[in-house]
Amino acid sequence: GYGAAVLLAAAALYIVMLTENSRVPVDDPATHLELTMIHEVMILDHSGPDLALIETGVWCKLLFYTSFLASIIWFPRFDSCLVNAVLFYGVVALIAVSIGVVESITARHKMNLVPKFIMNSFALVFFVIILTMEFAQ
Repeated sequence: GYGAAVLLAAAALYIVMLTENSRVPVDDPATHLELTMIHEVMILDHSGPDLALIETGVWCKLLFYTSFLASIIWFPRFDSCLVNAVLFYGVVALIAVSIGVVESITARHKMNLVPKFIMNSFALVFFVIILTMEFAQ
């Protein structure tokens, strides 16, 4: 019964993950103006340990989203903790591969399409709420 709700919630979180981490469908190369240049200068201005901390922060944010998405998709089903951990990290690796595939095969959205892309996640979550309310009765 909950399969459709879980699938819609996972798709919504995937869209949010791509948006929050500025992955390809959301990042627009035509916006290399003031804000993007300020961000690039901030990164180029740092080197060594400071740049490593910036990159580690980006990596931690992506790891959080992939782990959260993997916990929605895969919840522990076996008695063995080792098997659950291996399967969980396998799902995390599959999500990372799917991000690479999405970045490779999709074009960047124009800036006027980005809010519509983000609103898709809201619509999916809205349907999840409706489905969950139906299951709760």
